[in-house]
Amino acid sequence: MIVCTRPDLSQDVSMVSKYMHDPGRSHWEAVKWILRYIKGTIDIDLMSEKDTTGKQECTRYVDFNYTGDLDKRRSMMGYVFTLCQAPVSWHSILQSTIALSTTEAEYMTMTEAMKEAICLQGLHDDLGFDHDLLKSNCDSMNAIYLAKN
Repeated sequence: MIVCTRPDLSQDVSMVSKYMHDPGRSHWEAVKWILRYIKGTIDIDLMSEKDTTGKQECTRYVDFNYTGDLDKRRSMMGYVFTLCQAPVSWHSILQSTIALSTTEAEYMTMTEAMKEAICLQGLHDDLGFDHDLLKSNCDSMNAIYLAKN
């Protein structure tokens, strides 16, 4: 239920759910953290508002956490696409393979976000929006050089 109504918690709930059959102390601490987070953010909603600037910009945010999963040593990756400052697409998941470096983890994250951008670009074209979703911003020069190569 929480996963459907609270996308900000989907990854956390998914992670602790893996240990339902034999939870340890750290898993109970994580569940308590999730419940405190829900209690503290119960009045916060995702809202879409009319863009009064007339820009109707689409923005992509991409980030990763190198070896964020301590159990499997895989990196967490996530991205969100916003249109008129409202989220329209997001994803947060463990990367399918173990990255050997931060450069590789960032490159894999950018690749996954680019796949989503291509799908959204087709949808936006069909709807008549004039947005270039395929522009990519990245804070890792090594990943940029790898992509150019």
